[in-house]
Amino acid sequence: MARTRDEAARRRVLDSARNLVYERGPRAATVDEIAASAGVGKQTIYRWWPTKSAVIMDALAELTDPEQDDLPTSTYEAIRLQMRRVARMFASRQGQLIKEAIADALGDPSMADDFRRRFFAHRRARGAKPIASGIASGELRQDLNIDDVLDVLYGPIWLSLIIGHRPMGPRAVDRLLVVVWPGLVNHDPSPLRVTSISGPTTSP
Repeated sequence: MARTRDEAARRRVLDSARNLVYERGPRAATVDEIAASAGVGKQTIYRWWPTKSAVIMDALAELTDPEQDDLPTSTYEAIRLQMRRVARMFASRQGQLIKEAIADALGDPSMADDFRRRFFAHRRARGAKPIASGIASGELRQDLNIDDVLDVLYGPIWLSLIIGHRPMGPRAVDRLLVVVWPGLVNHDPSPLRVTSISGPTTSP
């Protein structure tokens, strides 16, 4: 019973933090306001989150996560859909909140660490899934570094958010993927080579 109450209180804290971040931004939301809105004491919040930025980043992650696991089976279409979802979200109020969080993190190493671990890492893992699947299936090159691919595909979208030098709508995303795709796809029609203890063999 106590565990159920704890989980309910934790959920209220996250919901309150999410609402305050959306209404006022990550910088303006305070732990006092979050606690009052959730009906808990500040010590309850610090039991689960060591800092204000930790709970703010968890709330921001929930607030700005438009991605779902309903991706197409085609690697190209799965990557394209994910990129479009991120670009669409960046163009919304949620994108502005992310931009504010990045600006705040630039002068706060602890907040920057929370941003990377609690917000950015989750998104990066989501983006990596169809790339890893494409490599495993042989549709994409076997020598690809997934981190490099993520930087090339999503870097321009993040740059557009931060600098604001050009809009990244669906057509811009599609153009970007068309340029990058030839460097990702596996052009070798021969069977994959698998190295075993006894030496190279052709996979079935």
